[in-house]
Amino acid sequence: MINNVILPSTTPDDWPEIRQSIYQRIVDSFGEPSLPLPTEKAAYEEIERYEKYGLTHIRLRYHMIGDEWNEGICVVPADVSPERPAPAVLVCHGSNLVKGKHGMLDLEGRPNRAYAVELAQRGYVTLSVDQPGFGPVLQHTTQEQITKDFYQRHPRWSLTGWRIHAHKRALEVLEQLPFVQGPCFGAMGHSLGGYAVLCLMALDERVAVGVTSTGVSPNLYNVYRSITVHRLHEPQFADAVAKSRGHMPWEKQEMIALCAPRALLMIEPFYDPYNPYIIPTFESMAKAAEVYKLLSAQEKISTVIHGDGHDTITDIRNYCYGWFDRFLAPKVAGA
Repeated sequence: MINNVILPSTTPDDWPEIRQSIYQRIVDSFGEPSLPLPTEKAAYEEIERYEKYGLTHIRLRYHMIGDEWNEGICVVPADVSPERPAPAVLVCHGSNLVKGKHGMLDLEGRPNRAYAVELAQRGYVTLSVDQPGFGPVLQHTTQEQITKDFYQRHPRWSLTGWRIHAHKRALEVLEQLPFVQGPCFGAMGHSLGGYAVLCLMALDERVAVGVTSTGVSPNLYNVYRSITVHRLHEPQFADAVAKSRGHMPWEKQEMIALCAPRALLMIEPFYDPYNPYIIPTFESMAKAAEVYKLLSAQEKISTVIHGDGHDTITDIRNYCYGWFDRFLAPKVAGA
């Protein structure tokens, strides 16, 4: 059963206190790093730039925490410059191992995932970064070793918290790029990347427009893989479930509700082998939509349901890009 986020008697004045309670429970479940989080914006440096698909690709690295750095590729449309800045979208990849950020940039090899290129072809600056534990680093080690090393450095943190931090720091890079029009950004991702977008948007209000594909599945109905997912990626979450005899510290409808009243589009399929319990997913969306209604932002939450499985075919991707055209480009332009 999917619980309500708010009651019929809840008023807009009640929401800030409810929101803070949800926010704190979610943040607590992701743990905390052993080192203090940086207070200054992320330092970054360009590694190289090249042209592909008629777009400028800028490979860069940026500071994460301590002595840890991460890599990303920024794609810039031909007519964008400091004199003509463009809105930007952070693109989050899924569980694609060594491909990492490159999985969102390959029109030939992965055309249904090349969001970063297709959005740039529509006039957006995009930034794709490696989620920690993925990308070229796997050429020299394994995810098991990366995970072991991570928990040795940060025993009270979580892999999910680490990855959220990587995306928050990526937003700080976008804030500093002279050809990017801020302060509002978009975010789009698929699968693990879809969940990354939902987490980031819920916890960082700089994301004004989000698109999450196959990224919403209630924690309760993911119990069949909780041992391998929550115990590894979110150990504090798993401990809370164990201590409360199966009760979740928070649910997906609550995380979705934290995004209100910002524009969120959720793409979810039938026949997805990674999320066979699709009806509870729809129910969680409906419960969160009540918060959007409470805040008079009904038009800013939408769900597209399709039958193409764990994928985003051309028609679905074009609808997603139109979501950014509708809510990000006009907002950034001040319209």
